[in-house]
Amino acid sequence: MLRRLALPVLSLLFLAAMLPTPTTAVAASGSKYGDARLDQWSWLTTHNSYAHSGAVPPRNQSREIPQQLDEGVRGLMLDTYDMTVSPEGDLDVMLCHSTHKCYGTFANRLGQIVDFLKRNPNEVVTIFLENYAGRASLTGVISGVLEGKNAKDLLFSPSQYDIDDRNWPRVKDMVSDNRRLVILQDKWGEDVPVKSTDGSKEYGRLMHTWSRTVETLYDYDGRPNGCASRTENPVGQNPMPKTALTPLFTMNQFDSSVLDPENKAPGDNGAALKKRIDKDCRPAAGRNPNYVAVNFYEKSDTSGVTPLSVVNELNRNAHVFAPHPALWTVTPNKQYVGQTYETSAPNRCMVRGDEFPEGTGGVVTQRACASPAPSSHQWTATPPSYDGKGFFWIKANNGNCLTVPANDGVPPGNDMPMFWWPCETRWSSGNQLWNIIPVEQYGGRRAYYFINQWTGKCLTLDPKTNSGKVGRVTQDVCPNP
Repeated sequence: MLRRLALPVLSLLFLAAMLPTPTTAVAASGSKYGDARLDQWSWLTTHNSYAHSGAVPPRNQSREIPQQLDEGVRGLMLDTYDMTVSPEGDLDVMLCHSTHKCYGTFANRLGQIVDFLKRNPNEVVTIFLENYAGRASLTGVISGVLEGKNAKDLLFSPSQYDIDDRNWPRVKDMVSDNRRLVILQDKWGEDVPVKSTDGSKEYGRLMHTWSRTVETLYDYDGRPNGCASRTENPVGQNPMPKTALTPLFTMNQFDSSVLDPENKAPGDNGAALKKRIDKDCRPAAGRNPNYVAVNFYEKSDTSGVTPLSVVNELNRNAHVFAPHPALWTVTPNKQYVGQTYETSAPNRCMVRGDEFPEGTGGVVTQRACASPAPSSHQWTATPPSYDGKGFFWIKANNGNCLTVPANDGVPPGNDMPMFWWPCETRWSSGNQLWNIIPVEQYGGRRAYYFINQWTGKCLTLDPKTNSGKVGRVTQDVCPNP
């Protein structure tokens, strides 16, 4: 990734749309999920996961839920109903394909899911409930199963992570906390399905689907531009209204109106699936789908391409980088924002500080970002007036250049404070020249490392001084990509 980039004359404001995407996979960091949040990972999902037999209505899967989980499925779409199960009129929550055919109790399948999670402590499973059961009956079944299997804490808790204000947690933190069962429900049986963004239809840890997700229509038929949104929320919604929450994005790659889903599934699950993500749904949403929902997940018309392989490829290419003091984002108003995510000092920007007493140049500092951005907070990257061989000046709003101090001609080490200084016509040491290295955090969001041509070190937000009103901007060893 540490490569020189020959770029046209553009301010850094426009680099995000121009720089190539890196190809480095997510680092393990003790977990296969790296530092990805829940909304930054993709999961193979089955439509009508329980509907594995029968001709009327037609089945949507050929394998039962335990086998699906063993083979890599991590999202399950289930329809829950209150159904009479005895001559005396006793009710139970059943998994049914409309009211035509039922496939056993929800409690039984939920127990199988919990058993899988207990056997596989690094896995996370999401359940989407198209719910027609009452609140009391559904929550009673869920609590009964979890308590019976000594797994009450397995259920994801939105309040524990304060997701509306802080966004989704990292998946590896969910694994560490053992909050690995995510359940969303679209409505209560006694309710009509209405749009809600305030969580009013949530109940404890059961999240309301339309307050937390966006989703495509479920009548995809392979036509071009097939990424239309369901009416509840637009696919491109981000964040959810009045929150900091990135909605989970479900891409439905099936047509619910066909009479023979099994015959159609291979054509939906091969090259067409990959193409639809690349050409339609990623551009529409601005990011990869989190849940790729299909019928007959094991079938495909393309050699070497299955829904699982497509999802695995999405995750291999999900460049989610841990926050680092040498990682910067660039805002549309030309602010350079240090990516430390320190709770003591969020949103710290690089600022042109006080001028030196002699009247030439000054110090570069860090301060809390301001809106609107004052001129002292604004920087642009432009090629130098000579052949910089792909390196850039980083210029303050007053026309001066970001500079590593000359240090009597000896390249300084870590922690050297940065200056702003008149741009020189030519310094062979390269202390005003910067290599701009793009990294993709997720969903097209770009950040950058700035490597000084002279020292080979990275522009760094000094973490030791980022809790004060004014801190330092320094250089330090570049992070491993």
